[in-house]
Amino acid sequence: MWVFLFYLFAAQARAAPCCAGGSAVPALITGDESELYQAGMSYGTVIGDAPGADGGIPVFRDGLSIAEDRGILTLNHARILDGDRLQAGISIPIQFNQLSQGGRAEDSVQIGDVSVVLGFETIPEWEYSVWKPRVFSFLQAGIPTGRSIHESQSFFASDVSGLGQFQLSFGSIALKRWSKWDLNLLARGGSVMGRSFVNASGGGVILGSSFLGTGSLGAGFSPSERVRLGGAISVDYQSPVEVLDSNIYSITSERLVWNSNVSLMFMIGADDSLVLGYQDQTWFGPAYNTSLSRSGYLSFVHRVER
Repeated sequence: MWVFLFYLFAAQARAAPCCAGGSAVPALITGDESELYQAGMSYGTVIGDAPGADGGIPVFRDGLSIAEDRGILTLNHARILDGDRLQAGISIPIQFNQLSQGGRAEDSVQIGDVSVVLGFETIPEWEYSVWKPRVFSFLQAGIPTGRSIHESQSFFASDVSGLGQFQLSFGSIALKRWSKWDLNLLARGGSVMGRSFVNASGGGVILGSSFLGTGSLGAGFSPSERVRLGGAISVDYQSPVEVLDSNIYSITSERLVWNSNVSLMFMIGADDSLVLGYQDQTWFGPAYNTSLSRSGYLSFVHRVER
């Protein structure tokens, strides 16, 4: 049952509208299924803003600040392609943004950055081992179907739902279970491709390429066959980006945020599961160049046995 830990990440809210989009964790089958279907909904509130990497402290929002709430509906599907170890998946996020300040408010519903993945079980578990994990490697592409902050046409940028840049990354997921306990580890690295934009005022913005990385460590305990309690900590990083805006050159700060998660999963049938969880971006740090949010999420997973 611990396989579903990775699917609940797909429903998490991102750190900010300008950094919104698809999930960092791919839609992969990490159990013995032939297909998996997942629908997850998260709802979160931005409570503060982290400074740039050059220093400062987080600034928490108050009644005079912009109120920012976000919901993300994520639809995932993955299936085995060769009947054994090769698979493919897709993740489609739909983002709901609500921003307000004073007497002005904006709402928007936009598709985020769609993610497609090709995975392979690099280290199968043919027989039980006390120490040997089961490992899946993947190649993931983020398609810029969401709207970038540089394409926004609204006052509060409520219509932003993605990076608006093509992303390509490679990573691996390792999982291990001992009776009622389990551990999982994810590592992912790749590139955000440079791109030029034309903003609402007709000006041009050119962004350079940047490096992105994600790491995650999680653990779980199953008091019964149908229930799992889990916790995880993950980190998202993006390197500084070169920006040419109306012939003015600048370099952004690197972006760093830590995500802490607690979850409760229970099986509601032989092939269906529900995951209820909470994510907080203020428990661990440091954090740079991002807004910080707290969110809850609910995820439903249906699996098709081989």
